[in-house]
Amino acid sequence: MDLENYQGNSVVNYTEYEVPYTRIIEHKHFEYGTQPKTIITREYPDTWTTRKEPYYPINNDKNNELYEKYKTLADTDKKVIFGGRLGQYKYYDMDKVIKEALKTCNKIL
Repeated sequence: MDLENYQGNSVVNYTEYEVPYTRIIEHKHFEYGTQPKTIITREYPDTWTTRKEPYYPINNDKNNELYEKYKTLADTDKKVIFGGRLGQYKYYDMDKVIKEALKTCNKIL
């Protein structure tokens, strides 16, 4: 783009239903770039099918039941630790991911 700065941050998330993309990445901000032009990427959601890898939990009755079984296993076997979005069947922003990871580490240590 013929702009020095598009959004002022490396990543901006969009959660509004009316916005067709979920995120815009302005790459120069990862490296503190000062170029006179910028490059952005828009990320668009995709419908999940069984042939695709899930990156976010799909909270439906079947998966919530499965999660409870895994949680019971993890609670009884101290060698099993589930973490992160898929491991806990929750969508976390990064600050919450870090908080949960630290809580898990404190619990283990």
